[in-house]
Amino acid sequence: MSRANEFSVRMEHEGAYQYFPLGTDDEERAAIEALNLYQTILTKGWEAAFQQFSREITVAIFWSTSPVACTYTTLFTFPGEVSPSLLPLAGEEPPRKKVCILEADAEVGRTLVFWLNRQPGFECARAFKTALDAQNAMVREPPDLFLVNRALPEMPVVEFLGCLKTRLPVLPAFQYGIYQDSDQIFVTLSGVTAGYIFRRRKPTELFEPIRVALRQKVLTAKEVFLRVRDYFQSLFGFTRPGEETQGLASLTAREQEILNHVSKGFLDKEIASALSISIWTVHNHLKHIYEKLGVHTRTEAVLKYLQK
Repeated sequence: MSRANEFSVRMEHEGAYQYFPLGTDDEERAAIEALNLYQTILTKGWEAAFQQFSREITVAIFWSTSPVACTYTTLFTFPGEVSPSLLPLAGEEPPRKKVCILEADAEVGRTLVFWLNRQPGFECARAFKTALDAQNAMVREPPDLFLVNRALPEMPVVEFLGCLKTRLPVLPAFQYGIYQDSDQIFVTLSGVTAGYIFRRRKPTELFEPIRVALRQKVLTAKEVFLRVRDYFQSLFGFTRPGEETQGLASLTAREQEILNHVSKGFLDKEIASALSISIWTVHNHLKHIYEKLGVHTRTEAVLKYLQK
């Protein structure tokens, strides 16, 4: 999330640093705000500054660890005195998939709740501050998706996720990281041998790799993993010039019409209703589309269609 024409400052103290937006494009006012911020850090410490001033953070959700694949964005935290509206986006139809997070930092947690409520098709049902609270509550009422900060203060995050998996084996659970800037995502990773895929997205697009999974009535770890794999593989799906359009050119007008509806997320029965044909006719057309495009799934067919 960016704030155009606004000054920001990098503060350093006792070997740590953090970026802060200054909330103004007026140089004199920015200088006064920066001095006030610096004095707060010197006299009261970082935590007091975080509670009083908005800070710039980079949020990265790790959808895969081998290779490391993540979507990331820049956000500004809501300090203690700010109470952001947590209403869903206009036009969003319930029910949405429920997300829970485990975040010890109150300001970061408040900010994540705000933006997770703005991921299309999702809502943040609850933010936990401790691992024990998260485990007990989610066993009683499991969410559709769970996110946990990699810097879990109580125990190694891998250990926590291992315990969680024994109690909720099908729950999709992923780690995320909070960084001073995007360079720190790479710096803090070590021992990676399978490569890196970092993709910057808008704050409302962090869940883009799993958006296709929303069509499933119930999200499972296996289903979400397949959607994540398809999404990141599609980023490298290049073909020789002209090859990608050869199969599309062989589609009939009706088949192209159906594929266009599929690309917009229509279900088979919705396509049938929109085109005034039977659902069996839709199935038959889809079979021919898969054969002509040399694909096996709706996702593959849509990717070829969108790359035309």
